Amino acid sequence: MKFISLRWKISGILLITNLLIGVFLIFFVSSQVRQNLGSELIAKGQIIAKDLSHFLVEQIYTEDQAGLNELISGSISYESVEYVLIQKADMTILADTYNGQVPQLLLDQKIPDFEEKKEPNLLTLPGDNNIFDIWQPVEDGDLGYVRVGIRQDYVRKIIMKTATRVISIIGIAILLAWLVIVLLISKYIIKPLMYLTNSADKISQGKLDKNVSVKTKDEIELLADALERLRESVKIALNRLKKHQTMRM
Repeated sequence: MKFISLRWKISGILLITNLLIGVFLIFFVSSQVRQNLGSELIAKGQIIAKDLSHFLVEQIYTEDQAGLNELISGSISYESVEYVLIQKADMTILADTYNGQVPQLLLDQKIPDFEEKKEPNLLTLPGDNNIFDIWQPVEDGDLGYVRVGIRQDYVRKIIMKTATRVISIIGIAILLAWLVIVLLISKYIIKPLMYLTNSADKISQGKLDKNVSVKTKDEIELLADALERLRESVKIALNRLKKHQTMRM
């Protein structure tokens, strides 16, 4: 059977263990980031819609087209926002960021049930743009609604960017932990065992002049003490044998 150093065996076991732990942590952290960050970005769109609904009451009531366009133009500057629509209670479009060319799919959407706590509808607009369609009533819907579209690809991009950063940190931490553990094991276990192996080999060859001493405060030190006693016993026995042979001569 091929000889494999204990150092490599222990290092391999630790590496495999750390890799398994790392894979578990990566999947766990990725799922948590995907869930929490995705919800957070959708919540950001809801906040934008809610903030707009507070400032649009007078403009909707007076149908101030210029004022409405001015208010919603700032919201479209967010990278995550695809569109902003202002609709009256009868679903008539008062203002939009499409310059009047609102996709028919958005116009066909029905007013959601705001009492149900659920994720906004995911719509696929022309160009394969997947958008979370977020509604916010103005004055409980009596005046109308604010709709904000949040890009799913932006949500995914932020999630992937954050998850990659977290995974990189976990990977580096696992690698550093493995290196530190291997170095500690090498210093406090492997090297003492190699020293004891070499000492036992010398004793078997009759080289008994050098003391065997290891200070590890554990079973390895006990093994070293036992080996030292063996060295002393063999040395005494050999000395006696030599004296006996000398006396016979």
